[in-house]
Amino acid sequence: MSVMAWPSAPAASPLLRQCGAALGDRVLRLQDEPLAILKGLYRLGSLVVTTFSSGSKVSQSMRYPTLNDGEWSLESVGERCRLRQNLLVAQWHSVLAVLEPTGSLPARSLLFLDRHGQPLQQMAVAPDSGGLAFEELVCAMLHPDQQALDLPRPCGVSLRGVGHSLNEMERVWSGSRDDDDFASLLAGYPGTRSSLYASVRDSFACQVRPETLPVVLAESACQDAATTLCVGNQGVRLCMTAPWSSPRWQNSHCHLAHNGALVSLDMSKMHSLWRLRKPGDGQVVTALEALDENGDWLWTLSAGEDEQHWRDLLKGAVIR
Repeated sequence: MSVMAWPSAPAASPLLRQCGAALGDRVLRLQDEPLAILKGLYRLGSLVVTTFSSGSKVSQSMRYPTLNDGEWSLESVGERCRLRQNLLVAQWHSVLAVLEPTGSLPARSLLFLDRHGQPLQQMAVAPDSGGLAFEELVCAMLHPDQQALDLPRPCGVSLRGVGHSLNEMERVWSGSRDDDDFASLLAGYPGTRSSLYASVRDSFACQVRPETLPVVLAESACQDAATTLCVGNQGVRLCMTAPWSSPRWQNSHCHLAHNGALVSLDMSKMHSLWRLRKPGDGQVVTALEALDENGDWLWTLSAGEDEQHWRDLLKGAVIR
């Protein structure tokens, strides 16, 4: 049996360092009860919710719904657009309240962190929204220690055996019915996503040139075709379906927008791009998946409204 050691947690994020320098003044530490605080967000009115990941940042305006125990997913549907957000609440650990602008964080905002000090989501109260609900929430959840923050904890070592032979992996891949099944497949593999994708046949995963992604985004916008973009981190998985705007470039960052949602993809983080085929709802689903230099997931782009139209678009855009 081979074993795998998970890499150590990254150093404290710049946001955490900025907040630590302002702790007790512009920034207050709240109790380590993120779920209780999430349940109180509906009182804050209109929020600008920003989701962080290693290669992307997504901001959208929304009103947080009332959440109950066990209901840690959000969904909203508009004209030709859909947002699905799953919260992996076991990873949520600390919460900071920002009273005045601190670094890139606006006033009257909450920053949620995982147990390693990495930012998961930021909730900023829109101007003239929520009355005094933000201040009341901060007072009710104030932590008694305003002198120190929890320091990032190193990850432990996880041992995993090789679950399947290559043929068995392809059989399980073919039998996957949804994202949960595919996630289980990945969890049973002892290496990175990139090593798995490189091992299976091209009919399952095929590496394509990174230039493919800008071409696909531009062509989708030109055809007014909706696509589904999935991003996330340890605590949030966010999927948005929309006819995205034409890409706007700022150095290595690709900016997309639709109906108040703003997406920034850092192309410098993308080390490889893969075309995947896996079973979906009664059909084979094709997707483009970006991985970083460690072979870990950055984001996925797939069909929005019409799988066949998406495949036709890929035929003319994919650069092998």
